[in-house]
Amino acid sequence: MKGDQVLLITPFTNTGDIDEKSLANHIEFVLGSGAHGVIGLGSTGEFFVMEPKERVEVMRSISQCVDGRVPVTFGVGDSSTRTAIELAKNAEELGANCVMLQAPYYFQHSTQAILTHFLMVARSISIPVMVYDGGGGTEISIEQLEYLNRQEANINCVKTIIPNPTKIGAAVSSLPDMRIFCGDEYTLMLALHHGAVGSSIGAGNIQPDVTSGIHNSFEEGNLEEARRLYNEKLLPATAIVATSKSEYIRCFKEVLAAKGIIKSPFTREPLLPLDPIRREELMSVMKDLGVL
Repeated sequence: MKGDQVLLITPFTNTGDIDEKSLANHIEFVLGSGAHGVIGLGSTGEFFVMEPKERVEVMRSISQCVDGRVPVTFGVGDSSTRTAIELAKNAEELGANCVMLQAPYYFQHSTQAILTHFLMVARSISIPVMVYDGGGGTEISIEQLEYLNRQEANINCVKTIIPNPTKIGAAVSSLPDMRIFCGDEYTLMLALHHGAVGSSIGAGNIQPDVTSGIHNSFEEGNLEEARRLYNEKLLPATAIVATSKSEYIRCFKEVLAAKGIIKSPFTREPLLPLDPIRREELMSVMKDLGVL
């Protein structure tokens, strides 16, 4: 597993139900534009507003739609270790290639409690576990990652949203048995230079040709093209989408709805619609970039 692992949105109907048809359309759009893999039920996929049974429903839909064409990873994070284990088992049963797991959230846990959380989930399944470094605001040190990999060999992937590309370089050097993925659009090129094997970002929802193109060009040694796509396409789109951290999911959905890929931009509360000015500026930038 490497390259552009797109963090999928989860489409909902106007009444807030899971829209499986739009999800299938979206997956075809992403894969048809060159994505190297997909990650369902990350933060971008609004897992935090879904019940566990709904998350399993989304897992099933994604697995059926992808049908083995690319690697599939599912987020199984939860504040309860028991729930995370059940979700991880469901993910493996539904054919996932990997699960993504952050530290348990809400409560301020000790370091040992966090490490135990990762180890218990990893021991419940046989597929790889991707540690979400920075997920929920909890950074996982290189020393802790090394410990986890030494204890359980299937803890062999890391997604880091820490905006510190030199940490990726240090992790690549210190953790030869782990694959490091960049989780931050703004530092993607630096992360690749430091040895990241791929990315786990949301931009591929609306620019899958750009995100996959950056990875393909970089791997081929065509740095000029990788930099062009990054500087001229990815960064301007990221700048308008990430203006507010609480609105980026709705931004992706508004663009996809405007393209006719999903039927509705609905996000479940407490996520709210964009105000008219924000939406107008978003659409203007996307038109200028050729996304719309």
